[in-house]
Amino acid sequence: MMDYDSSRSQQPAIDGELAWLQQELSEAHKTIRSLLRQLSKEQARHAETARAYNLTVANLVEATRQNALLEHERDMWRTRAEGRPAPFVLDALTLTPEEVGAIRKAMARLHHPDTGGDAERMKLWNAALDPLD
Repeated sequence: MMDYDSSRSQQPAIDGELAWLQQELSEAHKTIRSLLRQLSKEQARHAETARAYNLTVANLVEATRQNALLEHERDMWRTRAEGRPAPFVLDALTLTPEEVGAIRKAMARLHHPDTGGDAERMKLWNAALDPLD
């Protein structure tokens, strides 16, 4: 009979401990839900910040592109107003003297005034090809 009585006296202690553990588990779940809500809010803020950053970068790229186009157009009008031939950009292109001569002959066939071409255009081609000789 001793064993039965000792198990009866332990039952309220176990019930109390079980209730305490359930309360602790409930508090832990509440804390987890609260932290998940905070995390979700922070992730939303971060996503908005990243979206705003990407939009700003895209706007800056577009503004830079437009600025380059405007500078190019300004330079073109400036050279026209000063009466200079427009610059002919061949920075990345390297030509051999034979290639320059072939281009010069082909342009002369097309644009030389003696063959019915435009003298101004022929002058522009000559000005562009002279530095390459």
